[in-house]
Amino acid sequence: MDSQSWAKHLRIGKTLAAKLSATELVSQLMHCSKGIQRLGIKPYVWWNEALHGVARAGIATVFPQAICMAASFNENMLFHVAEAISTEARAKFNESQQKSDYGIYKGLTMWSPNINIFRDPRWGRGQETYGEDPYLTSILGVAFIRGLQGEDDTYIKTAACAKHFAVHSGPEGKRHSFNAVVSNKDLFETYLPAFQKAVQEAHVCGVMGAYNRVNGEACCASDTLIQKILRKSWGFDGYFVSDCGALPDIVYHHALTLNPVKGAAMALNAGCDLECGKFYNMLYWAYARRYIKRATLLQSAARLLAIRSSLGMFDPECPFNRISPAQNACSEHEALSVQAAEQGIVLLENNGILPLKGNAQKILIIGYNAENELAYLGNYFGTPKRFCKVYEAVRQENACTDYVQGYSYDLRENEAFQRQALERAEKADLLLFCSGLDCSLEGEEAGELLKGGGGTLGDQGDRLTLELPQVQQELLEKLLAKGKALILLNFSGGCIDFRSYKSRAAAILQCWYPGAMGGKAIANILFGKRSPSGKLPVTFYNSIADLPDFEDYSMQNRTYRYFSGEVQYPFGYGLTYTNFQLMEYKLCENELRVTVKNTGGMDCDEILQLYMTCPETQYPNPIRSLIQIARFSFIPGEEKEIVFPLQARDFYSINENGDTIYLSGRYALYLTDGQSIFCQVGDYQNTNESLIIAKCPIDGFDK
Repeated sequence: MDSQSWAKHLRIGKTLAAKLSATELVSQLMHCSKGIQRLGIKPYVWWNEALHGVARAGIATVFPQAICMAASFNENMLFHVAEAISTEARAKFNESQQKSDYGIYKGLTMWSPNINIFRDPRWGRGQETYGEDPYLTSILGVAFIRGLQGEDDTYIKTAACAKHFAVHSGPEGKRHSFNAVVSNKDLFETYLPAFQKAVQEAHVCGVMGAYNRVNGEACCASDTLIQKILRKSWGFDGYFVSDCGALPDIVYHHALTLNPVKGAAMALNAGCDLECGKFYNMLYWAYARRYIKRATLLQSAARLLAIRSSLGMFDPECPFNRISPAQNACSEHEALSVQAAEQGIVLLENNGILPLKGNAQKILIIGYNAENELAYLGNYFGTPKRFCKVYEAVRQENACTDYVQGYSYDLRENEAFQRQALERAEKADLLLFCSGLDCSLEGEEAGELLKGGGGTLGDQGDRLTLELPQVQQELLEKLLAKGKALILLNFSGGCIDFRSYKSRAAAILQCWYPGAMGGKAIANILFGKRSPSGKLPVTFYNSIADLPDFEDYSMQNRTYRYFSGEVQYPFGYGLTYTNFQLMEYKLCENELRVTVKNTGGMDCDEILQLYMTCPETQYPNPIRSLIQIARFSFIPGEEKEIVFPLQARDFYSINENGDTIYLSGRYALYLTDGQSIFCQVGDYQNTNESLIIAKCPIDGFDK
């Protein structure tokens, strides 16, 4: 939607809001907004989810979980997935409107994507993110937002909402009371860049505040975050919404005031336009007691009504009204889901066993996760029209394939399951062990059902260690002792400790949570119909013991940018079934030209990653930073020239004050494909004096 159209919708929002009484204005500021019949405003529930498909609203395509799509390093893929999700959301909305169904999860305001930084592998919700890197998160977030919001000049297809603002990535068990203490450097270098891009490049409609405090201020009532940074510095003119149930935390957990009426007023006055919850019922009393002004109510209501206008809710001729229910969960979207999973699955180890030949051996699939629906779905999911899991998909390629559950978290039956698996393994030529977790074990305030039962789970869906659940470890050791060829197919939202298996397993595939059709994608990779091409969007550390305390939000010794120790697999790592060779490279003033050749025997996508290191400074800078990526398809023997345009902003960094600075000195450039290419491709020299490009918009948080 162009700026002229958005200005028109803002005027409509202001005009409608001006006609509302104070009571009616308050009624528009909660996620269950009341209808105003005399003005043609229908009831509307703002809460809807679209993390990797329309969630919680019946049948929908369940795409791979966000972390799996991030591993594709493919912003174009993210755009098309989001475009498909927005079509399905419109199909559901149009059908619901015809039935006068104004219930939850039926609307067009999608509270996605999650663009928080996955700074610590213990965080159960890391699966919802695009990984640990600010640049990768930024470009994928922008692509997803653009796909959701569409490219129409006049109307928005669905309204995206970037979350959770800000500095939010665990611990889950303390999120309602936790105070994240962060420096200006880490705030503007790591935690905020993706949000700034979402606002200034993708023109995201909404931003959701986090539950926690940042440097003492509740995120949903923070003048620093909402007013100084989001609105004044970045120019955000969309709507700000609280996370669900976050506003009562201001009073009952953060204790910033003991008066609920003042707590609600505090949030509204700070710029929180919409509440997910009912705490804003307090605004009726806040207005009566003059804690808030009518002008403040008008401003927030006008923004919300402008969003609804931009979605065409007041125009029966909106072109998106013609999207039919038949476009929901269609075959094209199912195929796109398989393709997204194929591009996101990461091959970590391969002794040459992969790809497999079909119908060449007896295969035994072992592990609960092979048939466990939650291991495919990840959290925030809809109801798929159908599943294609590993057993079904592998059997289509290899007729002599069997399955056994192998283990159980119920220790009373675990021994019998293990015995059966070991007996059946004797008759097999190849074992596929489906390991890992699922979204009932790690996720958003999850894991209570089996808390501690697997030996890896912490409070509320976070993890205590990186190890596999104990029952899986026990069975895996017994199977490996048999000397059979064994391939690990791991399902998880983040890194797992594979150190004791990587030299003994024939291959390891990190499958993430690959979506309802994920089994098809896994089989296509196992049998060589597709070469794996995914790259890790997170570091696979050796152990939690190598990391700082989970509650420490400093970036020191975190992520590939600041971690200096040994790791299992680095950020950006991923094997393929072919080989790529860097034939030549040339660094010019404003571009880097590289020529790459597929020297192997399979079609495959190549992902080139360009990193830079800063000149030395008195304060710590990242060891290296990703500044560009390029994904291209190659046939065997094909050679391509790839151009990376270079701009000064690619080399900007953040100093201790939070200023954006262009440092004087020599920048080094490195190119890798995460497999066989790792090369310094030149130096970039800034001969001018260091220059502050943008002053930090805050001096610090008010204490």
